Amino acid sequence: MSDDIQLQGIDHVGAPVWDADAATAFYERLGKEVVIDEHLPEYDIRAVFLDFDGVYLEFLEPTGPGNVKTFLERHGPGYQHMAYRVADVDAAVDALREDDFTFQSDEPMPGAGGTRIIFLEERHTAGFQVELVEHV
Repeated sequence: MSDDIQLQGIDHVGAPVWDADAATAFYERLGKEVVIDEHLPEYDIRAVFLDFDGVYLEFLEPTGPGNVKTFLERHGPGYQHMAYRVADVDAAVDALREDDFTFQSDEPMPGAGGTRIIFLEERHTAGFQVELVEHV
């Protein structure tokens, strides 16, 4: 199975926050630049990414009801998920499904910055939220 998945490394760490501008201000003061600032209305979020030498810190700001707002209401700001870069998200999904892994959606979906993403069901990952990301 692992040969089909081809993990390429950590893509980003996702952190829900109430105010992405306030969250990025500290890092911008230290010289980091926002490389993606995108509103994703289909997920009711604004996604803001800072680049740390190819590994990104993603701040997720809710723009309406949805998973991010629910997370913040229950837990407050903090780290929510780890995203791993894969060469081919469809091949990774197929390989994992062969081993009875399930996902939070039926198929990969569009993500910020022109990516394709999918989240594994947390029961497979010891309760941690794991995202697979393909840069297209």
